[in-house]
Parts: sequence; structure tokens; C-alpha cells
Amino acid sequence: MTPLTRATGIAVALATLVGIAWASSLPTAPNGSAGGVLRLAWTARPERVENCRTQSEEELSKIPAHMRQAVVCEGTTAAYRLEVSHDGSVVLDQIVRAGGWRHDRPLFVSHDIPLPPGDALINVRFVRIDAPGSAATVKPSATDGDQAEKAGERHSTTMDPDRRRREDEERRHLQGEVAPALLSFERRLRFVPRQVILVTYDSERRELVALESLH
Repeated sequence: MTPLTRATGIAVALATLVGIAWASSLPTAPNGSAGGVLRLAWTARPERVENCRTQSEEELSKIPAHMRQAVVCEGTTAAYRLEVSHDGSVVLDQIVRAGGWRHDRPLFVSHDIPLPPGDALINVRFVRIDAPGSAATVKPSATDGDQAEKAGERHSTTMDPDRRRREDEERRHLQGEVAPALLSFERRLRFVPRQVILVTYDSERRELVALESLH
């Protein structure tokens, strides 16, 4: 695992822990119905939407050895649709994008939804609406069929095998950290006055979970 991969993993884990702690400590906003509050709060790494290609032997030969990358990608991050229903009625419908000017930072979800007291079926869906990243279906740069078949063999003489292996491992590791294409939570919850029920994303279980009895 490269230093960049380790640093990225640590940063995402810390951001998740800080986000949950922050969400749990937020004050409850007063509401006229004197009911409870459904709080949605989480952070996650969005899926990359990319065009990737394998560099040719000629291209790699023009790049210093320590800067060579077998695969180069350009693109942005996916957008997600967040929809929340209360007993079948939609109470929130929003498009969520990652932070930053280029949408290249983690995405954040933060909503307080006042709800009337009593039992209710809550449904939360967080769905990727863009096409998935293409890192798993890399396009070779060769234009000739025979060249495409021999691309991997040629590159092995141009790029250090250990660097290629580390690059592939880092790509797989980062891919495993992204939010799933679909997160769905459905559960009957009981809301009482001035109570907050937090729905957040558990990155280890890779699913939405509810934390009740927050005041």
C-alpha cells in the first residue's frame, strides 16, 4: 500500500468519525408540530466518472520513469439522488454532489427533517445517477487490433512491474472506498417530541444505519 493510499484511507476514516460525532451533537431545531426530527448526516467518497486509457509504449518512454502511469484517467465524480419518504410521502428529494469547485472532495449529507410524533415507515434512498467510473474497463490507446493484444507485453518492458502492481492495488483500494451505487434504508421508527433519530452511513458495513434516542 502506497503512502498516498494510506493517507487517503486515514483521512476518509477520520472524516467519517468526525462527521458522525458532529451530527450527533447538533442541537434539535424546534418545530411547530412538537414532534421528532429525522437527521440525515454522513460523508462518503463519491464514485469517479472517468474516461481511462492505457498509455502506449511510445508515450511512456517520453515520461521520466518515476512519473510513469500505465493508465491515465480524466473525469469528475458522480452525482447522487437523495430521496426520503415518510409513510409513503416524499419529504425530501435532492441531488447531492461532492464538495470543491471540481467536485473532487468527499460529499456531505446534512438534513434535519421535522416529523410528527408516532410510528412511521421511513424510507431513505441514496442512488448514483451518473454512469459508473470506467477504471475497470480501460480503453487501450492502440488503434490496431494486434497492438492492443500486445499492449500489456510491451508495457512490461517500459514500466517497472512493481510500480504497475502498486498502481493497480491503489486503484482497487480507492474503488473500494467509494459509496455504493445504491444505499437503501427502510424501517419503522417511532418519533417522540424533541427526539432526534440519526440515519448515517456506516463505511465498514457499507450501509445506512439508524441511531436512536438522540436528544
